[in-house]
Amino acid sequence: MHAPLISIIIPTFNVESYIARCLESCINQTLRDIEILIIDDCGSDDSIQIAKDYASKDKRIKIIQNPKNLGTFWTRMEGIRYANGEYVLFLDADDYLDLRACEKSYQQVLAYRQNNTNNDRENDVDIVHFGMRFYPSTFIRVSPPVITQTLRGDEVLHRVFAHCATPPWHIWAKLYKASRIKSAQEIIVAHMGEDTHLKMAEDVLHCFYICALAKSSIGIKDKLYVYCHSASSITRKTDPITRDKKVSDIKHIIAELQRLDSVSQVRSNAYFKPAQTQTINILKSVCALEYRYDDMNAYNADSVGGGANLDA
Repeated sequence: MHAPLISIIIPTFNVESYIARCLESCINQTLRDIEILIIDDCGSDDSIQIAKDYASKDKRIKIIQNPKNLGTFWTRMEGIRYANGEYVLFLDADDYLDLRACEKSYQQVLAYRQNNTNNDRENDVDIVHFGMRFYPSTFIRVSPPVITQTLRGDEVLHRVFAHCATPPWHIWAKLYKASRIKSAQEIIVAHMGEDTHLKMAEDVLHCFYICALAKSSIGIKDKLYVYCHSASSITRKTDPITRDKKVSDIKHIIAELQRLDSVSQVRSNAYFKPAQTQTINILKSVCALEYRYDDMNAYNADSVGGGANLDA
């Protein structure tokens, strides 16, 4: 069976208003040698029926159904299991891609390969960063920096997680070498199990693993990922129940980041400790900000993360 150059993984859950726009941006990519994996996370609307209609007309689209609702983190993991591509790209179903996203990011892979004196696919670049823009244009949000320098070894984790105040730790707007991300997945499953259900900050944990294990990265500033504002997104809701769930998820991510001390493959990265510390501190700040309209005494910063020593 022919292996496509890129697998686009799209976790899908109750996005019937957006899924067609997302899929149009995929099927019309200028790079044609791709596969599009729709991972059905057991929603209740017509998202998957819309996806099936597209799949009936484009054989590059494959639909995989989760056995139960797994949440975004493990739904992406399911996509990785089924991905046949040389590289993997994650796309949220309510966002979309510039039509040149696959072509331009894969061109960077080829350029890196050409400059590799070993000319060995094993030494192909692990991560290609690219830019993002927001839709609609009236939606104002600070855009994380795009790391365009060629980085090797432990420096990848340092630049993404310990180098700037607004870390580019989102899992999307990056192209990943499939073999590297599958190796990361094996370690994640071995360490975490498969029962965690997360909706907030799951990008941080996933990206931390990948960057800690990565051997190289490059990037381009082209804004190839379109992040769309959605009033229904959990990140936009401000009611107490949603807020408490968000904070609970973030606290769980903090605990998982602390548990990385026991994962030798990650801990061996020279920049592990500063990256871990900065990430935890930023997430604690996010938790505190979630209570900005409430009595700040409702949040005890020292209790988040179980009292870990953040000065290490």
